[in-house]
Order: sequence, then C-alpha cells, then structure tokens
Amino acid sequence: MLPPAIMAQTVAPGTAAVHEGASRTSAMESFFKNLSRPGSPNHWLVAPADYAVKPDAVAPVFAVPAATLHAALKTLVQQTRGAAITTETADGLHIVFTSAVFSFKDDVRVHVIPLSPQQSTLALYSASRVGYWDLGANRRRIEDWLTRLQNALSTVKP
Repeated sequence: MLPPAIMAQTVAPGTAAVHEGASRTSAMESFFKNLSRPGSPNHWLVAPADYAVKPDAVAPVFAVPAATLHAALKTLVQQTRGAAITTETADGLHIVFTSAVFSFKDDVRVHVIPLSPQQSTLALYSASRVGYWDLGANRRRIEDWLTRLQNALSTVKP
C-alpha cells in the first residue's frame, strides 16, 4: 500500500485518479485473479511463480518498498512513447499502449506486490486488443520495462 502522501497525489491530465482500495481485494488483484488468457500468442505475463495465474516468466524481486516500485514504474511508463496511464490504483496501473505505425492498442496491467517493508515484486500482463499474433511485441515490451526498472532501481537505497 502506498503512503498517504502518494495516495493523495493527482495524476496527469487525461488519466484517472488514484483510488483507495475499499475492499481486501483490490481491483488490480481482482483483475489478475479472474484473468482468462486466450489461446493466441498475442499476450505475455510476468508474475511471481506462485501467482494466481501461471506466468510466462517469473518476476524479479526488487529490493525496494512497493511504493518505490510503483513510482518508478509510473515514471518509466510516462517516458515510454505511445504509453498512456488510463487508471492508477494504490497497487497498480492500467496502461494503453498505442503502436506508432498502425495505431494498434495493447492493454498493459500491472499489480505491484509488497513482499516485505523493503522488498516488492509485480505482475505485468500485456495483451493485444486485436489480431492473433503480435510478433512478440508484448513480450519485448515487458522484458524492456523490467530491464529498465532493474537499472533504475539498482541505484535506489531503501
């Protein structure tokens, strides 16, 4: 859960406000628990090995609090051409990525998971809205974001 100062912050124009979770299961956690993955190869999931949905790859553990991981991910998304945050919750983001050439839209959902006060991980799911095959775009996007997150957070002191 984010500290109250971060919970109260506003988001960029055109994006949804931060929502405080009223129930034990957040909207983002609920999304992943109810995720039904298609048989097509146009999506990719990275999550903890024991997550509600079997991931394509296991998410790394970051040596930072969940609030720090959340903030770093938000900054990374804001620096990514074609990515727009449509919803931000206390424990995650819903991002719509629009491709430069054909304006195809992909939905990316992120669930930031606290493991301890100084460790966190996440579930990242990127899926194309249309088409059967994405030529690996969703996988590459997630792998790129994870590499960039690890590099950005490697210099952060908890």
